[in-house]
Amino acid sequence: MSKNSLFIIMTLPLAFLLSSCSKDNEIPGGSGLIEATEVTLAAETAGQLKALFFEEGDSIATGDTIGIIDTITIRLRLQEAEAVRKTVATRLRTASLAIEQADQNRELARKEFERVSALIKSGSANQQQYDKAETAFNLAQLARQQAVAAYDATAAELTRAEASIDLLKKQFSDCFPVSPKSGIVVNKYVEAGELVTPGKQLLRIAKLDTVWVKIYLPPSELTRFSLGAAAYIDPEDGRSEPLNGFVSWISSEAEFTPKNVQTKEARADLVYAVKIMVPNPEGALKIGMPISAEIK
Repeated sequence: MSKNSLFIIMTLPLAFLLSSCSKDNEIPGGSGLIEATEVTLAAETAGQLKALFFEEGDSIATGDTIGIIDTITIRLRLQEAEAVRKTVATRLRTASLAIEQADQNRELARKEFERVSALIKSGSANQQQYDKAETAFNLAQLARQQAVAAYDATAAELTRAEASIDLLKKQFSDCFPVSPKSGIVVNKYVEAGELVTPGKQLLRIAKLDTVWVKIYLPPSELTRFSLGAAAYIDPEDGRSEPLNGFVSWISSEAEFTPKNVQTKEARADLVYAVKIMVPNPEGALKIGMPISAEIK
């Protein structure tokens, strides 16, 4: 065996060991684009947009009214529904009085029927008188049942009228859409004066006080950290100190590297997505900003 062959055989294990150690010491990391939790606010009622109070770049807080949609039609329908409710409520009171009257008539008919029943047993009343009293009592009972049925129908009508009013009040409230989240207005889709319909997008709001980036790592690197692990974020803007973050999510399924990775070779690899949350109280990180991340 030549000296060169012997040297190669002896150095191969050492080279493998050094290569293995180098990989073990390599810090898990990757690059990606800054993303944020976003909410798109849409109209819930139809009408002309009378005013819009926010522009792109404005800060917005939860519960802020973002604009006004024309309320004239809803107000008129609400007034009409209130008038219907008053009318039905009056009819319901009348139906209640009808039940009271039916109760009194039935009680009088019952007493007369019982009196005639007692007289016919003693021979002081005839069958015709008995039949007449019995018929009057049965008719009084039927009249009360009809009065109760009329009351129930009117009560149901009142319930429908009140539900209609509640719906119109909800539609009136929808004319003043409010922000469900605090954040920054990143897109405005309408202008004052436009006609909007339910589902029409108005604004898109991004929560920028905490942003996130998704990187992709091979399976061999997942065992080197766990959920909640600290991470360093470098926006590559010349700052001397990296930003702090933490691992908030690790995918449970492997996938091929997304197409936005530059090389075809890298895109062919199976990797796991890792989401890193980054506090951003000063708003230094913007949506779409490219950054690099390392997990400690």
